[in-house]
Amino acid sequence: MHVIGLAIDTSAGAAYRAELPMRALGEQGHRTEFIAWDQRDEPPPFEELRRADVVHMWRLFRGPARRLTTALREAGVGVVFDNDDDMTRVPKGSPAYREMKPAREQIAKELGSMLRLTDMVTTTCGELAGRLRRLGGGDVRVVENYVEPSFLRERRGNGDEVVIGWVAGMEHRGDLKDLRLRRALQQLLDAHPHVRLECVGVDAGVRSDRYVHRPSAHFQELPDVISGWDVGLAPIANVSFNRVRSNIKVKEYAAAGVPWLASPIGPYRDLGPQQGGRLVADFRWLEELTDIVTDTQARAELTEQAAAWGRTQTVTYNAAEWEAVFAEVAERAGRSVAVSVSRGGGAAESAPAAASGGARRPVTPRPDPVASQPAPERRRGLFRRRSR
Repeated sequence: MHVIGLAIDTSAGAAYRAELPMRALGEQGHRTEFIAWDQRDEPPPFEELRRADVVHMWRLFRGPARRLTTALREAGVGVVFDNDDDMTRVPKGSPAYREMKPAREQIAKELGSMLRLTDMVTTTCGELAGRLRRLGGGDVRVVENYVEPSFLRERRGNGDEVVIGWVAGMEHRGDLKDLRLRRALQQLLDAHPHVRLECVGVDAGVRSDRYVHRPSAHFQELPDVISGWDVGLAPIANVSFNRVRSNIKVKEYAAAGVPWLASPIGPYRDLGPQQGGRLVADFRWLEELTDIVTDTQARAELTEQAAAWGRTQTVTYNAAEWEAVFAEVAERAGRSVAVSVSRGGGAAESAPAAASGGARRPVTPRPDPVASQPAPERRRGLFRRRSR
């Protein structure tokens, strides 16, 4: 099977939703490519794209992407659109909030148009899938985010110290405020001299010589950073945007054998000790942090459980989920493909792709239903996630 992944940028989100799936399927013998296209330049050569069985697009929904989607489907190429955030409900703490709020209606129209154009839509969780169906309908499937295999590693010990870490983009500033985390973290460090804190991305604002803030970290650096921690944090406030987040943050922690504490909503609500962590109710962060930094045995048990679960959460282990999506879409487009990946990354006996269960939806004819409307100026860096 020949699949080309297109993404709006080369951020961590693009890696999880396009680049890593392409790489995992490529390792299993499929022909795959990953191309970044921000829609301001010309798209990749059409003659190259039309040779693919499927073109997979992450967050590409503006006019150029919709026109390309229509042309590809008319040429018999399957198209999958992927979106991993609710871009119509940006939290106030996000740097993109002021830009996105006035454009929310326009974005919803353009997203809805793209959802109706494609053969299939993929996203990260059931709640977001429901929102996308209500926005544009169509066939929406859930494929969770999975970590790059390099996240799998032995956690580095810190002796008698306990190092707490948090990887959080700037949009988590609202969570820091809403959950009163700064005060809880400050009180924790004041009361326990054996505890250190490290934040990547958002600044917790704690005053201590045992607090380190790293404004950013390259995606490739995160495994090394995380493996030096004893506990990872994933706090999120109970707001609409957070309820449809991915659970990838705790998977990153677990893959490095790091136990975690997370809020009991959205992506984390069904997780717990079996996945190597604990759920923390609002405003109980100080109590739960105190408990885990003072209970060596509990941390050791959670570390084992986190590592065991983390080994099952790599994109290679779960490559069959992406393959099933692309094989079905390729068959809908009239392409003959074979399934060759089994769950766990092993090779399976080749077999024809599963039947699509229905005829291919017709291509929406030109003109584009929203192309005639003025689009807001596109600002570079919108939703670009340097640290998650």
